[in-house]
Amino acid sequence: MKRFLPFLLPHIAILVLLVSLPIKSHATPEDASVQFVYGNRDTVVDGLKKGWGFTALIHYDGKNILFNTAGVEDILKHNFDILGLKAENLDAIVISHHHYEMIQGLGFILEKNPDIPIYTTKTVTETVTKSNPQWKKNFININRHEDYTPNIAFQNLKSGQRRGGPRGIYETHVILKSEKGLVLFTGCGHPQIRTIVHKSKGLTKEKTIHMIAGGTRLLRPGSHEFIEDSQESLYLPQMFFYSDEYYQTLMQDLKDAGVQYVMPTHCTLEPAESFFKKAFGEKYIHHSLGLKLDLPAKKHK
Repeated sequence: MKRFLPFLLPHIAILVLLVSLPIKSHATPEDASVQFVYGNRDTVVDGLKKGWGFTALIHYDGKNILFNTAGVEDILKHNFDILGLKAENLDAIVISHHHYEMIQGLGFILEKNPDIPIYTTKTVTETVTKSNPQWKKNFININRHEDYTPNIAFQNLKSGQRRGGPRGIYETHVILKSEKGLVLFTGCGHPQIRTIVHKSKGLTKEKTIHMIAGGTRLLRPGSHEFIEDSQESLYLPQMFFYSDEYYQTLMQDLKDAGVQYVMPTHCTLEPAESFFKKAFGEKYIHHSLGLKLDLPAKKHK
């Protein structure tokens, strides 16, 4: 063995060096999936904690994108640890809008990944950097839309004269182009789910929505939510009453618009959720915290 040592030592040194180097793991073009990291629904992974909000880790087109950064920073950090996720491995953040449950965990991500770009609305940038001016360099304001990769876009819409919460809220959603149609992720859906669907189709010229997942803001007045892990007790304001007829018409409108699968969550509560279940049947996906879904990837030439 001794006579082989002079030959082996350089190779052993190289091996030790490679093992000791930090490795940044990115999604590959073939890796198309989403995992739900933070939210107020039931869990499918032991140890995860709940909080009001909707945070999803999207692996698509060779990128790792965190959609929203939670309402309680310590819970986001805890859930990252439980799921074995690393903030250092993220390529970008998208923040849908300025409500607290979408932005409060941002400091944890930036501490680990200080140069990560944050795509969002001007309102979010102004809200966050007012108390954290050192983060301003990370923010990229989306005017109408931003093409992040050939198959990933971010679209910014404004809520207008319609049901679903306050007017005048700018909100950004994520659009993925797949072989089976668009995959959409929404924060609260303030610009209204019907509008988001049609504007996304108009932007991309696609005819089919393979899946839409996220908040829809389809509440009835007096909706209440209590979350034990975060100790949040929420009375959700709602100006308009959604009738059963409205829900039924909306479900048919979504199906007519080419929506195939739905995953309503966050600020979608009963009775709206029951209408989604009934209308879409087996194509209704129950949202759970920790759930990881494969997505239909766009074929790379």
